[in-house]
Amino acid sequence: MDNKEPSYYSILPAPVRYDKRLSPSSKIFYAEITSLTNKLGFCFASNRYFQNLYKVSMQTINNWLKQLEEFGYIKRHIYREKGSKEILNRYITIFEKPIQI
Repeated sequence: MDNKEPSYYSILPAPVRYDKRLSPSSKIFYAEITSLTNKLGFCFASNRYFQNLYKVSMQTINNWLKQLEEFGYIKRHIYREKGSKEILNRYITIFEKPIQI
């Protein structure tokens, strides 16, 4: 993805908004992911794209993703080069009805 800011709307459903386990930044990040899924039904932006967009460290992006996935709000689909650890593609999907724990 290029560094142009997306112009799609974002959604922050009540279960995400009021989940006290999520940091405020993770909630905004979730809204960003929903924005990017509006076009194709999934988000294919790289961690580097998010890092440049939000001006945070790669570890911060990884923490946000981990938190959202751990609590059942997103799913990461990773496709690797056969016989290698190299990531070819990574897609993020959101759950329309997030899991409540």
